[in-house]
Amino acid sequence: MKYFLLFLLTVACIPVAGQGTVIERTREKVYASRTDEERIINLVALCKLRNSLPGDSIHFYASWIEKLAIKLKDDRSLAWAEYSYISGDLANGKTDSVIYKIDNSTLFRNIKKTDPSLYYKVWLLKANALNRQNDRTAALDLELRLLNEAEKDGDLNARLFIMNFIGATYLNVNRQEDARSTWMQALQLTRENRNPEHDEIEAYISSNLALYYFDKYNLTGAVLYRDSFLTTINYTIELSRRNENLSALASSLSIRGSYYGGAKQFALGEQDLKEGLNIRKKIGDPLYIMNDFMSLASYYYSQKKFDQCITTTREGIALADSNHIKGEQIRLMLLTAYAYKAMGDFKGYSVALEQYMVANDAAGKANSAEKIAEIQTKYDVQKKETLIAQQKLELFQRNLFLFTAGFAVLALLVFLLVRFRRYQHLEKIKLAKRLEEEKKANELAIKEAGENERKRIAAELHDNLGVQANAILYNSSLLNLNDPASNDVVTDLQETAKEMLVNLRETLWAMKTSDVSATDLWMRIVNFMKQMGRHYTFIHFKVEGTAPEQLILPSSKALNMVLVLQEAVNNAVKHSGATTIKAISTWEDQQWNISIQDEGAGFSMAEAENKTDSYGLQNMKERAAAGDFTIHMTSSPGSGATVSIGIAIRK
Repeated sequence: MKYFLLFLLTVACIPVAGQGTVIERTREKVYASRTDEERIINLVALCKLRNSLPGDSIHFYASWIEKLAIKLKDDRSLAWAEYSYISGDLANGKTDSVIYKIDNSTLFRNIKKTDPSLYYKVWLLKANALNRQNDRTAALDLELRLLNEAEKDGDLNARLFIMNFIGATYLNVNRQEDARSTWMQALQLTRENRNPEHDEIEAYISSNLALYYFDKYNLTGAVLYRDSFLTTINYTIELSRRNENLSALASSLSIRGSYYGGAKQFALGEQDLKEGLNIRKKIGDPLYIMNDFMSLASYYYSQKKFDQCITTTREGIALADSNHIKGEQIRLMLLTAYAYKAMGDFKGYSVALEQYMVANDAAGKANSAEKIAEIQTKYDVQKKETLIAQQKLELFQRNLFLFTAGFAVLALLVFLLVRFRRYQHLEKIKLAKRLEEEKKANELAIKEAGENERKRIAAELHDNLGVQANAILYNSSLLNLNDPASNDVVTDLQETAKEMLVNLRETLWAMKTSDVSATDLWMRIVNFMKQMGRHYTFIHFKVEGTAPEQLILPSSKALNMVLVLQEAVNNAVKHSGATTIKAISTWEDQQWNISIQDEGAGFSMAEAENKTDSYGLQNMKERAAAGDFTIHMTSSPGSGATVSIGIAIRK
């Protein structure tokens, strides 16, 4: 199951310690403090351990800090109190509250000047909340902007935490290699700048990298990914135990427990999952607890305890819904559907899968690849601008050095200075020209892509105009009411209008993304057959088989396939006189076949192909050619008809 353990989006830029050790010692310092000044310092230190504290505890200590800060007129500590309050809201699942308070708090307006460390914590907290709401594009935009600032400021600690967030966001939008690359760069930075303060973030990054290897192993079964996963996850668990990092330890145990469950090492898997859940209960964050629901449900699924799996996913979905954590809720919905399917409860499977598709479609609109690419491009431009500024600064410093040295050799200085300024001028001209060319090329590419998309949309809508179809339906209904003699003509008009609306709906479905999964396509056919069954109750519409789960198709191919299959079903309904119509999906030998079969009157293929007053069969063949898939039709009088399409499954 892809990405069922995406985690580490709620991290603070401080070392996290285990309960009963560092937290207890810090609490003791709070109560042992002799002055308010000493106590407020220890309270802020305690709130910095928020990843290992429940939300209610964070609120309690934040309230204490606030009272002391007001008394001492300590604005910096007051800002920490506000940050701790908001952290508590996040730990309690109040993501809307987090975003609103950060955007509207006056305490954070100038925080970068007074406390840069807190500045990055505050805005990463907002990125965390956006990720929990499944607004990945907004989260990535904020994270890349913060990374650009941290690079300018030379703040390595902030850079590491931000890069960890960015990698997690990339993984959530299915850009796995970008996620891996980001985490590998961050780990390289920790190794080049070895510092005990970086142990915590190294554990988080290693844990996320282990999740990447785990996902790759699940998809490919490659031994290389399995070995990389085990090496990385075991190192992360050891590092987290050594540094008492509860959050990273609980997440890593959950991942390793899930691996053991998949490997049928159930005793080891149960041991890790239980230990991780016990640690998570101490922390109390609903996102992490919900991730453990996912781990436990997956564990039950692997042992074929499907009832327990569904009970667990339902609890997790309810928790996600009450805390506005959309991304994990979608993954729980998908696992629920798979569990129903494995039980043979196809009614439950259909309902659960429909819920998943609705939620996933909504998430896809908010996190489209175009938006992500646009944000990445903006960040790259900002990075180039920063590089140019640094180059200008270096040139200025070089000029200053040459000017100072010139007092000794004035004549030589004049010559060198003139030459240098000429060189500088030419370099600026070249740089400006290069930037202008890059800008024009980018604008042209964006314009061309937009134009191609517009033309494609215009072409599809030109063939299937929904407004005109609705008008035909409405006006023909009036004719049907006022002129019974024209019923046949009116009926034909209404059927044509309905077909136009169906075609428009399928076109828009294919337009919403560049790629369509085979599972999604097959569900369109299943739902279409159910819809036909509701309209034609005297015909039994049957569906058999499933789609290849890993097969991804271009949207144009998927659209042509759906329209061909729907045309075949409509032809069978109109002309075959059959009492049963079947849609059958089979896949073997790297070939996916879908066929529409009826047991009706049949027809002569030769006569059908020679007809000049009907273009149904010719249209289906043309769509098959346009979609690059095969189509085969068989029929004879009295023996029914079969229309089959086939797609090669390329690995």
